[in-house]
Amino acid sequence: MDERSIGHFEFPILGRAYFLGGRASTSVKKALREAGVDDDTVQRVAVACYEAEMNVVLHARSGYVSVDVYPSRVDVAISDRGPGIADVTKAMTPGWSSASDEARALGFGAGMGLPNIKQQSDLMSLESEPGQGVVLRLTFYRGGGNGAGS
Repeated sequence: MDERSIGHFEFPILGRAYFLGGRASTSVKKALREAGVDDDTVQRVAVACYEAEMNVVLHARSGYVSVDVYPSRVDVAISDRGPGIADVTKAMTPGWSSASDEARALGFGAGMGLPNIKQQSDLMSLESEPGQGVVLRLTFYRGGGNGAGS
């Protein structure tokens, strides 16, 4: 995939700032529309970015989302400075959550974030080590992706 990027965007995410949750993914959505990305792809990216952003808000001190737009795809990377994920396989299980009582009291922590992200994306990779944070990389094929997650 040696296409030339036609747009690069980065947006910060602040951990534990529940009231700001959704700001980065809304900014991603706006940037993609302005870059001329089709509505279906924008919607899939926005859903996945919101889920990933809320994971950062719920679990990490800070993070950011980085987006690269190409003629045939959109690549997204979400990185955080947080506790990492001890068991990625378990974290991918629908309904499993390590959210705090505070997050659950606010209506978060249903354990569907990572499964939803995988469902929306065409390719997904997650790198994490306990104490080292998380790097989530996603690819969305423009105008034809199936959102099947790999």
